Amino acid sequence: MRTQDAISSAPSLPWRGSLFRKYVLTLVSLVAVVLTINAAVETWFLYRETVDRVARVQAAYAAAAVAAVEETLAEIERQVGWVTRASAQSLAQHREDYAALLDQTPIVLTLAFYDDEGRERIRARRPNGPAPIASADLGPVPPRKGFQDLQIVGSEIYASLLLPHPAAGTGVTLARVRLAALAGSLPASTAGAESYADLVTSDGIIVTHSGGSPHAAGDRLALSASDSVSYASDAAGRPVLATQYPLDVLPATIVVAQPLNEALAPLRDLLIRLAWLLAFGLVVAICASLLLARRMLVPIRALHAGAEHFAANRFEHRIAVHTGDELGALATRFNTMADALSTSYARLESEIQRQTRDLARSVSELQALEETGRAIVASLQIDDVVRAIAARAATLAGSDASAVYLVEAPGESFRRAGGHGLPLAAVSDILPGNALAQVGDAAAEIVPIRDLAMIGGLLTGVEDGFRAATLINLADSDGRLGFLLLLVYDDAAPPGGSEHVLHTFAHQAALALRNARLFQEVDEKGRQLAAADLHKTQFFANMSHELRTPLNAVLGYSELLADGLYGALSEKASEALERIQINGRHLLSLINDVLDFTKIEAGLLTVNFQDYSLGALIESVTVAAASLADAKGLALKLDVPTSLPIGQADERRLTQVLMNLVGNAIKFTQSGSVEVAARAVDGSFVITISDTGPGISPADQARIFDEFQQVDSSSTRQQGGTGLGLSIARRLVLLHGGRIEVRSELGQGAVFQVTLPIRPSVERKKAS
Repeated sequence: MRTQDAISSAPSLPWRGSLFRKYVLTLVSLVAVVLTINAAVETWFLYRETVDRVARVQAAYAAAAVAAVEETLAEIERQVGWVTRASAQSLAQHREDYAALLDQTPIVLTLAFYDDEGRERIRARRPNGPAPIASADLGPVPPRKGFQDLQIVGSEIYASLLLPHPAAGTGVTLARVRLAALAGSLPASTAGAESYADLVTSDGIIVTHSGGSPHAAGDRLALSASDSVSYASDAAGRPVLATQYPLDVLPATIVVAQPLNEALAPLRDLLIRLAWLLAFGLVVAICASLLLARRMLVPIRALHAGAEHFAANRFEHRIAVHTGDELGALATRFNTMADALSTSYARLESEIQRQTRDLARSVSELQALEETGRAIVASLQIDDVVRAIAARAATLAGSDASAVYLVEAPGESFRRAGGHGLPLAAVSDILPGNALAQVGDAAAEIVPIRDLAMIGGLLTGVEDGFRAATLINLADSDGRLGFLLLLVYDDAAPPGGSEHVLHTFAHQAALALRNARLFQEVDEKGRQLAAADLHKTQFFANMSHELRTPLNAVLGYSELLADGLYGALSEKASEALERIQINGRHLLSLINDVLDFTKIEAGLLTVNFQDYSLGALIESVTVAAASLADAKGLALKLDVPTSLPIGQADERRLTQVLMNLVGNAIKFTQSGSVEVAARAVDGSFVITISDTGPGISPADQARIFDEFQQVDSSSTRQQGGTGLGLSIARRLVLLHGGRIEVRSELGQGAVFQVTLPIRPSVERKKAS
């Protein structure tokens, strides 16, 4: 009764996924597969036996048909053969024999005599007879005698019969005969009620047929290449089993056929019987599988119901299955497992509660550690970091006070850098390097201290009420940074916190201290570098000014001397004075470059935007550089349209940029030309300076606009220069809100392109 209750309470599974369905389908499928395989095997063997039987019957009939045809042909050959008697040696005798044969034998239509060399000697023909022998020589006499070919004209069958004469060297006779006797030569078929036979030429033309054949003389059949039983279709379209048997005495084939439905009738009967057997077997299998499945599913459903109770944590439920087999043993194991699960479940709940508490505590510690880490790295000032470490350490470890000591120098004293909740006179401010030598393993990362007398040199006294302490060393891979001291008033509750949390906090604190010290060092170095850079800039500016003042005086007096103000000069003195002027101007240009560079670096260089004509500016630059180009035999070309608009820029600084670019192009070009072109495109001036010089490598293109950089040390040493010209030009172009670019390949010259806004949005800019 209890089993029935469990079964009724068990949820019913859908038919598609139920075990009942699987049992029924498995057993029925097994029976169906076995019966189907048996039927297939029996059908195959019966099919082979049936085909072999049809082949044997058709072979027996074909043998009888061949004998009948050969007997008919032998009679025709005998009737014609008397003209080849040995006594007829002369042509006249042959002619008489041929005439007699034509009179006595109606089936003979034409006779011809050929000598041993195949030449025609005599021809005899029945008057008005059809299908005569073609008048032609045979050539070499064929070695085979008998019927050579077949021909059908209307309903008549004709053949050529070759008969050699018995005497050696007496020639052959070729006769054209009518084979009307073959029309009834095929016997009635015994292969089956609907079997028949056809005599077919090698071309597939039906010569004659037996009774029951659907074909007529003259019909054409498609002959198979196989001489065994094969499938074909007759003239009525019925499928048949046919076999071909060639004749030796005639170029023809006997085709014996039997309709497929008659030939395979035993196979059809077998299939009907097997179908009834399969149906009966399936009915029996279904009934048996239904009965067996129901008997097996009762305890299985009881087990399923028990599993549902266990899944719902109702371990007091027991499964009542007493079948005495594996299912009964399984039910017993389920009940035993329920007892064990009930005990384990209670123990597991207690363990989960404990683990939950531990996890909550760990999460709380991690959150506190994360907040601590963010607090101590919030600043890079060493004092702020120390205060954050002291405060967060006290909170994290649950201590009453904390103090941070930092190493003054490796192996020297410790200095108190800060604290939290600590009376001012409670600890010493300065400690010697060996102050912690008496604390046992002072090199350990965390050192608990129960007896404060061990650190008597650190505490000024115990009257403040501290009873226990913990020392945490702060160190990283570069060495020891100091230590953290945690103090509590109650020695029964020393500073707490898990050891892992304190280790992590120590690493974070050491990292924060190291970063703060590095930041302090970097900040100090930065201030020193800024001061040095300012001194360098001031030095360059002062030196450039001091150098330019006497140099201008030298150039002025040289101009007065050259103009003859102090009297005429000799030719050698004039040449020397010219060299002085050239080198003085070059030196002045270098000093101006250095002065401009220092002004740009100091942010003191300004540009004054005014209206200007780009065409006139480029023309003035090319006029000034024409003498340099003429001196080197270079062609200086211009491509500047007259319709360029009026722009705004610092004309003097823009002239300086173009003069530098055109001068560089002339300086580094040994032969060819230098071309200056300008266009107005989309609100900007595009100025290009191209030359036919040696070109610039890709590596040099990336650095030629940097300060003190030169394209090639060998060529620039020959031409001179400080490496500041292109850098200053780039800075001046940027001050105008434009850009400068270079395109070049080695050996293909170089193209510098300057893009400037025609009307800048600002009137004055300063170098950054």
